[in-house]
Amino acid sequence: MPDSIVSAAGLAPKEAISFLRQKANVQSATFGELEAEAHARSFTVAGAASDALLNDFRRGIDEALRGKTTLKELVKGFPDLTKRYGWEYNGTPGWRAMIIYQTNISTAYAAGQYRQLTTPEALEMFPYWRYRHHACEHPRAQHLAWDGMILPANDPWFATHFPPNGWRCHCTVEPVSRRDLKKFGWSVSEAPPIETRPWKNPATGKIEQVPVGIDPGFNSNPGATWMQAEKERAETALTPVTEVSGKPVVDLPPVERQTLQAEQIEDLLEHPVGVVEAGTLSPDIQKIIRSESDSLRLSEDNLKKNQTHHAEVEKSEYQLIPQLVADTQMVLSAGSERHVMLFSTYGKQIYRMLIKSTANGKENYLLSFHAINGAEVKRYMRTRECLLGSLEIPNVERNAE
Repeated sequence: MPDSIVSAAGLAPKEAISFLRQKANVQSATFGELEAEAHARSFTVAGAASDALLNDFRRGIDEALRGKTTLKELVKGFPDLTKRYGWEYNGTPGWRAMIIYQTNISTAYAAGQYRQLTTPEALEMFPYWRYRHHACEHPRAQHLAWDGMILPANDPWFATHFPPNGWRCHCTVEPVSRRDLKKFGWSVSEAPPIETRPWKNPATGKIEQVPVGIDPGFNSNPGATWMQAEKERAETALTPVTEVSGKPVVDLPPVERQTLQAEQIEDLLEHPVGVVEAGTLSPDIQKIIRSESDSLRLSEDNLKKNQTHHAEVEKSEYQLIPQLVADTQMVLSAGSERHVMLFSTYGKQIYRMLIKSTANGKENYLLSFHAINGAEVKRYMRTRECLLGSLEIPNVERNAE
């Protein structure tokens, strides 16, 4: 795990990563502009007023959740990151960086843990949750008072008190089984009454009531909000178009099918929920990845991952994907017999697409897509096996980040 703040969360990071990636960038001038519940669906850093800066923060947090970097390294690189964007912020660099990174990492883990603990199987096995306060330099009296308290997992108290419950809060919950109650002699408590205190929102001037012991902005359950949003999103999820006017898509002329695919990609960009068809693979590529289908799909998860790691890719470039797939010039190996890299050009720009076929060969997915420069192509050509075609590198090209 990336930091001691979340070392007691006890879950695989995939849920935390999913929570982070489903968020939409929201620029905000000051803290308080977003309501607590909105933070479960929005990625924001008070004062950060550019998507490019927010994307760099997101990229760092994503890498920390995947174990590709550490909190210490993120904090160390903070001054250079803010200098690159000319961002002026409040507080010292170390304090500001810790607030940004720790808060987002611990909240993502907490939301992921909530999602895992509320599955029917988990609730059957662990019907109770125990609040845990972990050692820290400046403990909060209320959080210490809650330490060890056991409540039913569905107790309404957790709607506002599921940790973290403040800036740099180290608290977590741990699942408790009926067997645990007997083994340790524990008993289930009644939730303490929720007392509130007035807080003046600096962004709106509005007086809000915040539970005692909870910092403003933390008086909600991000995991619960996320799950409700996921339920609502599932009802409007996009699916690949399979026929047009009663005619199967696979029977459409190539140009018409590409146009339809570009439209589906546009729909996914505007409403990133579900899966769409993004391209048509040639029989030769199908054979290489051992796929029964010529349909290349783009899922919301892979789109969001690509937007995080290749934020420079513009909307108009995404809509080129169907044409680039159809015009693939070179295919290189990608470390697995079902994963390959496709290279194609548009004008004088080269694009790289990483695709895979599922284990049963029924579906194919686009994993990543971005512009690439000639030097990088040559490096791939030196280190990867060429499975199909060749690529003439243009003289003029845009540098890919």
